Amino acid sequence: MYLLRIAARVVAICLTLCFLSILPQAVGAANPPADMPGEAVIDQAADNSGAVTGTVKGGEHTAVGLEEAVGIAKEAFPVPPGLDQFSTGFDQSDGNAFWTLRWYRSGDPGGEMNVRVNAATGEIWGMHIWMPPAPGQGYRGLPALAEKLQPERFKETRLQPERSDYLYVPPLYREREQMLYSYFYARTVNGVTYPENGITVTVSGDTGAVTGFDLRWEDAGNFPPASGRITQAQAVQVFRTECGPQLYYFRSSVPGGKEVPLKLVYRLPGPQNQVIIDALAGKPLNKNGDFYMLYDMAGGGGGESLRMKMPSSADQKIEFTPVEESAVREAKTLLSRDKALQAAKSFVKVPENYNLTGSRLMQDYLFQDKKTWSFNWQAGDGTDRKWMEVSVDASTGELVSFCKDRYRGYDYLKAPEIKFSEEDARKTAEEFIKKLQPGKWQQVVFESARPEWGPVTGPAEKPLPRSYNFNWVRTAKEIEFPQNGFNLNVDSTTGEINHYQMNWWEVEFPDPQGVIGTEAAADKYLRENPLTVAYLRLWNQDGWVGPEESKVYLVYYMAQRNFAMLDAFTGQLLDYEGNEIEATGKKGQFTDIADHPAREAVETLASHGIVTGGDGKFRPDNAVTQAELITMLVRSKGRFLDTISPVRSLDGKEPWYQRYFDEAARMGIIRAGEKPDPDAPVTREALAGLTINTMGLYQAACLKDIYILNFQDAGEISEHLRGHAALSAGMGLIEPVDGKFEPGQVVGRANAAEIIVKLLKMAD
Repeated sequence: MYLLRIAARVVAICLTLCFLSILPQAVGAANPPADMPGEAVIDQAADNSGAVTGTVKGGEHTAVGLEEAVGIAKEAFPVPPGLDQFSTGFDQSDGNAFWTLRWYRSGDPGGEMNVRVNAATGEIWGMHIWMPPAPGQGYRGLPALAEKLQPERFKETRLQPERSDYLYVPPLYREREQMLYSYFYARTVNGVTYPENGITVTVSGDTGAVTGFDLRWEDAGNFPPASGRITQAQAVQVFRTECGPQLYYFRSSVPGGKEVPLKLVYRLPGPQNQVIIDALAGKPLNKNGDFYMLYDMAGGGGGESLRMKMPSSADQKIEFTPVEESAVREAKTLLSRDKALQAAKSFVKVPENYNLTGSRLMQDYLFQDKKTWSFNWQAGDGTDRKWMEVSVDASTGELVSFCKDRYRGYDYLKAPEIKFSEEDARKTAEEFIKKLQPGKWQQVVFESARPEWGPVTGPAEKPLPRSYNFNWVRTAKEIEFPQNGFNLNVDSTTGEINHYQMNWWEVEFPDPQGVIGTEAAADKYLRENPLTVAYLRLWNQDGWVGPEESKVYLVYYMAQRNFAMLDAFTGQLLDYEGNEIEATGKKGQFTDIADHPAREAVETLASHGIVTGGDGKFRPDNAVTQAELITMLVRSKGRFLDTISPVRSLDGKEPWYQRYFDEAARMGIIRAGEKPDPDAPVTREALAGLTINTMGLYQAACLKDIYILNFQDAGEISEHLRGHAALSAGMGLIEPVDGKFEPGQVVGRANAAEIIVKLLKMAD
């Protein structure tokens, strides 16, 4: 261990010297020259090539084009390795115009670099690099202090399983921040749980000190009686017939455009993806979104700039990557700013006293080939400030959205003078869509209408609707696609449209032939999360504030559902991004480890999701493959990549382990140039190499000449793994066998699990 400390100090000194060597450069870059010019104001024009042109007022500088801006950015800041995608935008506001350049990684673990280049001067006004930080891990557990702190109220509580937004993970490993244990005791009334009330206690796992105590308790006078409620069987029937899962199209919110396929899923209708059944009336309460739960269980343009100049003909030529060249070519096919502005004004009347204050060309997050021009106008100031924003598709000129601020100052507190009913407002909205998008109108169905209430004018008076909000949802093959459609808001006094938003993607809709059916989907929901009786406080979806703003109901609902939807063809549980997740209670349940010596280690890792097995079997004595071990080690550091949907794997060509290999390389578990054989069995010396690297001791292990290997078979250990073998044995990770290290011996899956548990305990 003494030699290990010396090696660690050597590594630390080297890292410190490297940091000190680059520090002066970083300091110099943060302090621009003293003779830097002040802000420049640009008179803008745009030609059909998509490149912004113009001159600074005074005629001193020529505006910088996109290609020139990319060169300036790359000369100043090398693009970090791995950022394989590139997009551009344009932003004009406050008298300045900027090219916004973004390099980013298309897959996991992400990362990006953003640069803002002044389109008039070529100066860099902003730069930000974000690369993935080391993964962290939080914990929650069970203290036993609630009864001591609230003995009487504690008698009226019931221990609750983990809530849907938190997953309890036993404290096996952690980063070196404080570990906190928290547990919730929910209140019971008339023998029924009321999860909005209860006791929460938080304790430090490092010091044992109480770090938090929270009591939430309210007057019990407004709870309906628990007697007379429908049975759970009756609630199940209501669920099946009136508010069960429905078939929808769904798209994960990951970049990739058309390459990201739509899925057919079953999920519960309504905004909260929850079912709430009145236990006394036997009717759904949130079928149409009428009620909801507040507590659902289930770079800037100011300051100094870094002045840069374009390289002269004698300077080194800036090389462009293929994605950069593609982005520059694409920009030339888009509408110019002037033409986009003309299109925006053709859809929405802009008052003469409104001044154009901003123009932005924005990249769509999900679709690489989709960009939007957005324009902002303002009028007045202070409490009388008015504004308007209009966005059009940068390729087609279609109206994407507009919004205007009508309520300002004390006008917002005045009761509206209702001149248009909800029916009138809906007709106005419908006619607008029909005229603007007649083809798309034929592909939508009406979803919902909700009034936006004005101020309360009396202590018991319900306010008047100041406007009405309407939603239409896109359909295909008679199935709804809720992520696409139209949203409009119509003023109840003027009858004008205050807000318009169209979401419409170019996607392919899979054929529903072969889905499991609504009955089977309902069975799956009820099997995974049976209906539970409870008291819940529900609020009107209308959202107005008054004396009857909320009410406690006795209900049946799905209290602890750990999934968001089902795959419509297989019934597989899916999360909110459409990724597969395990069924409740399935982790750690293996049928072939009951009498195995490694049972405890396997079940511990399985409870964390670090190890898995198919068909309910772990196969403990099978050889662990390199793909399996590397996956276990990456997961042991808190990186569960199965729940992430990288674009590059959507075509099904990428093997399941590739994301873990990529992450292992980033984390240093496998080294540059190493190419693991995914199906090859892991030997003891390979296990030593990977586990020591996982602990961050690669540099120390490389000092192989400082270690004495007292193994009878030391000569059989590969030269580059001698330090790893010595450290793994010295730290008790891999035990010698009869004085031998047995470097070529194949490691079983159960043995690998035991060693990973040791590794995690050492990190604790």
